[in-house]
Amino acid sequence: MGKFVSNMSVALFGGTFNPVHFGHLNLANNLADYLQVESVRMIPCAIPPHREAPSVSAEQRLAMLQLAIDDQPLLVSDDFELRKNTPSYSIETIQQIRQQLGDQIPLFFCIGMDSLLTIDSWHQWQQLLDYCHLVICPRPGYELPTKGHLAKWIEQHKCDDIDKIKTLAQGRLHLCKIPLKDISSTAIRDSIKCAQSIDHLTPKSVVNFISQHSLYE
Repeated sequence: MGKFVSNMSVALFGGTFNPVHFGHLNLANNLADYLQVESVRMIPCAIPPHREAPSVSAEQRLAMLQLAIDDQPLLVSDDFELRKNTPSYSIETIQQIRQQLGDQIPLFFCIGMDSLLTIDSWHQWQQLLDYCHLVICPRPGYELPTKGHLAKWIEQHKCDDIDKIKTLAQGRLHLCKIPLKDISSTAIRDSIKCAQSIDHLTPKSVVNFISQHSLYE
């Protein structure tokens, strides 16, 4: 599938990236190909409102991300949330990027099925689709809700036709079927604490950075 750049559409992929790993990189590249976007902006969050603060600094997580994507032409690191000293609310990030792109360019916000199931606890969650499309990536053990207000909201906005979605700037929810690698940042941190190799889990440049700075030990 060729890269679609005529409308310069953009996908956003957020997370703590603590640390970034092959699962993140594989998913981001597959999303770039599937959505045919100009780029996938990988956005590390500084102060995640729904989880414990990361154990390493924002600057170190950004540095690892930049090292990991140095040879990945479709992936871009974005420090928008790291430049803030307040919690990282997705709606604020998306609003800002929508303002940068204008009203006509498709904007995709990519999250996992696990995040979708708790999205109704997010700040101003019902406004997200006013600014972007939501692209939901499957995760083992998680399925769509079948009843309740969240199930109704999902059904109201869900669209299976990705080609149709690409003609719209925002407003749809799409379930993609991109497989995820069975890798987690938690597993990497646990491996480091146990003095186990992580060479197969994250790029060598990231492995070297972690070692040089004695992270996660």
